[in-house]
Amino acid sequence: MEEKRKKNRGLLKMLLILLLLAMAILAVAVAVRARQEGGLRALWRSVRGVKETDEFFFENASGGAVADFDMGLAVAADSGLYVYDETGKQLFSRLYSWQNPALAVDGSYGAAWNVGGSSVLFFDRDGIIRETSEGNPVVSASVNSLGYLAVSTEADGYKGEVTVYNSVGTAIYRWSAGSGRVLSARVSGRDDLVVLTVGSGGSRFVKLKLDSEELQGDYTYPGLVIDFAFTDSGITAVSTSSLVGLSGQLQERWTYSFDGRFLESYALSDSVCAIALADFQVGGGRAVETVAAGGGLKGTLTLAQAPEDLDARGGQVAVLTQDSAAVYSDALEELSRYDCSFGAGRTQLRADGTVLCAGTFSAYVYGEK
Repeated sequence: MEEKRKKNRGLLKMLLILLLLAMAILAVAVAVRARQEGGLRALWRSVRGVKETDEFFFENASGGAVADFDMGLAVAADSGLYVYDETGKQLFSRLYSWQNPALAVDGSYGAAWNVGGSSVLFFDRDGIIRETSEGNPVVSASVNSLGYLAVSTEADGYKGEVTVYNSVGTAIYRWSAGSGRVLSARVSGRDDLVVLTVGSGGSRFVKLKLDSEELQGDYTYPGLVIDFAFTDSGITAVSTSSLVGLSGQLQERWTYSFDGRFLESYALSDSVCAIALADFQVGGGRAVETVAAGGGLKGTLTLAQAPEDLDARGGQVAVLTQDSAAVYSDALEELSRYDCSFGAGRTQLRADGTVLCAGTFSAYVYGEK
């Protein structure tokens, strides 16, 4: 009898080991599948049998903005905000009369506003999280993947102001600029706020902690900086004449000069910046170049046509021209090319490796899901 119990215990132990091994294999499969398809949400969609659409149709976005939004689509048009899921179904909308609609998206969070207006729509897939009432004209807004919203406005008595909201729409931080007009602001993670201001002395970056008003870093560039992004190496800033690489503490690490060429388009990602440059202000001598987040040229590509748009993500670069959308490695070796002659003006690389090309009334997805 005792021997039988021992055998049973041995069998149960073996079954437990096999069960744990199966769970470990499943966990690895889930992680690989999630990475390939753009996260656990994409995996859950595939488990539920949700079929993503290859095309979206939306309200007139001429002069507005269109962006991939969690495998769906967000559109900021002159008539307001429209958000669609991965099947092309409209999730919700908010009607407005906007003259200069703008849009910022990161992961499952987005912000839409009218430049010069007095409010920002902060949203996720479930709807509007908050409609902010800034009181002063909105200059720009940004979101990060953790749900932090930074709104830059003009301000009475100051050169500008930045207000930060958390993922439930509560204002948690406010900073006012005494000199230099606020151009934009971004939150990195949950703690760091970097603000870009522009004044007579050039473009100034300041870094702050969301629990303190003391400056954590300060850097001034003598020219005009038009945008910046957080990268694996710190910050990459785009000026009208060069790229500038800064450390997380706003120390200049490298610059990449355009050598007198004109900037036509750019795209910033964690690991690389893609820039489209032209020898002349009107036509001729066009090229796309990629620069690593840590500095240094990675690739160069001569273009026969003017680029309509660029995007960079996950070590890849998308280049949209008048009749095609091409995907390249970060060294600008061509990986794939798609016919895109329906009048697209914007392109984005999606989390699952596909390419979104958007026009005035429609957007199409290219590549294997």
